[in-house]
Amino acid sequence: MPNPRFLQTAERWMNKDVPEVKTQRAKSTPKASNVGGVSYLDLPTETHIFSYDGQHGQFFQELLAKSNERFRGTRAEIPTGKKGEIKNMYAAKRMALVSTIAVNPNLRNYGLLPITPMQDECLLKEGKLQDPSKYWEDLGLLLYDTSSSGYNPKESSALKEDVARHRSELGLSHSDLEERLVVVNAGGEPDSSMRFGVKPIIVPGITIVYPHEILNQTGKNHKFDYGLTKGLPSLSQVGNGKRTLYMPSETSDIGLRVLCRTGISSSTPGAGVLRMITCSVG
Repeated sequence: MPNPRFLQTAERWMNKDVPEVKTQRAKSTPKASNVGGVSYLDLPTETHIFSYDGQHGQFFQELLAKSNERFRGTRAEIPTGKKGEIKNMYAAKRMALVSTIAVNPNLRNYGLLPITPMQDECLLKEGKLQDPSKYWEDLGLLLYDTSSSGYNPKESSALKEDVARHRSELGLSHSDLEERLVVVNAGGEPDSSMRFGVKPIIVPGITIVYPHEILNQTGKNHKFDYGLTKGLPSLSQVGNGKRTLYMPSETSDIGLRVLCRTGISSSTPGAGVLRMITCSVG
C-alpha cells in the first residue's frame, strides 16, 4: 500500500490549491537544576565513564596528565594507563579534576564535567545508569560542621571558609551558612597540611552548594527509593523503599563526609568510577 504521506506530497505537487499540512513535534524542555546560577540538566543525554581510552580517550588522557602534573605526590594523583576504566576515583581525585578543567581553556571548552548527585539519581530512576549495582561513586561532599573532633577537621574548616567567601556567587543566604551543606563538584588545591594533600575549594561557575533537610536526620538510617530532591530524598520520601540512606551514627561533631552511592544489588560494590556528563562549562 502506498505511503499516505507520500500521496499527500504528490497531490500538492500536482495541485497548488491543496493546502500543505505541516506536522509539528511537541518540544520538551529538559528539566535543569539551577543552584547559585549554575545549571545542570537533571537527566543528561549522555554519560561517559572516565577511561584511559574510548570515545573521549584523548580528552581523558590530557585531563589526567594535567591533573597529575599539578597534584603529583598527593592522594589525588591518578595511576596512568592505556586501556579500560580509571578506577578508585575517590573524592580527592575528583576535586583535582574539577580544578584542572576549570583553569585549562582547552579542557573547559570540551564540555565534560563530573556527574552530579541529582543526575545520577535521575539516570538510575530512568534505568539509564550503566551497571548501577557494579560500582560505587563519590558524588559530592557533605559539610556537617567544623568540629575539631569530627572527620576531616582541617578540610571542613577550609571548605566552610571558602563557601562563606563565595556566598553571594553560590546563591546562599547568611542563614544558609549555619546549615549542613551539600557541596557538588568542589575543586581542590595541593596543600600538604591536609590529610590527603588536597584542600577542597569552591570553583565559581562549576561548584554548587545547598542546604538539605535530610542532613539533619542523623543518628539512624532511612529507607527510600530515589533521591530526587537535589540528589537526596526529602523527608517525605523516606521511610519506605528498597534502598538505604546510611547516615552518620553521630548527631553532632560529624565533620566533612563524602556522599557516595554504592551498588544497589546484594553483590559487593566494585571499584569506584567517575562518570562525566556533557554540559556547558562557560
